[in-house]
Amino acid sequence: MALAPLLRGARVRVSGGPNHRRIPREQSMKGFQTLAKVCAFGVVALSAGTAAAWQYYPGAAFKAANASDAACFNVYSYSALINSCTTTRLAIASVPMWTVGYHPTTVQIYGNNSWCETETVNGVGNAGQVGATVYTVAGPMAWQTLNTGDRYVWEDYAVVVRCGLQAGGILGGFTID
Repeated sequence: MALAPLLRGARVRVSGGPNHRRIPREQSMKGFQTLAKVCAFGVVALSAGTAAAWQYYPGAAFKAANASDAACFNVYSYSALINSCTTTRLAIASVPMWTVGYHPTTVQIYGNNSWCETETVNGVGNAGQVGATVYTVAGPMAWQTLNTGDRYVWEDYAVVVRCGLQAGGILGGFTID
């Protein structure tokens, strides 16, 4: 009930002095919304460093590895990524990890002539551990889950997912455990 006068734009005594000021309802609600956003961001930021059991990232989290290929990738459906060019293009995604150890990875992909691999960085700009390149199964284009292996992550470093996506191929998403 203490906020009710503020939300109605009533006069409020500041610091017990004789000065009164009117706080418009829009201004007080805007401040409350900003506070709510800051609190929500803090909860997400704090929980991001915890060891989550399973993390899913949409295909739209991938970006073109080369700036010249950026026009080839478009969002498909709601959150997948499609290669609209006529040749295979390289897409890349990076996920910071806070827990040391091995993390299993998979990629959901639509294609029949594409590949993906995962790697971890070691802090000096090199790939610390590169996984095997995993290819989609030949035949008609179909949705497939590629098991891209377990990557060892050092403290506060990232897992990188790289995919050579064929023309018309779609990256649905990827997981890290």
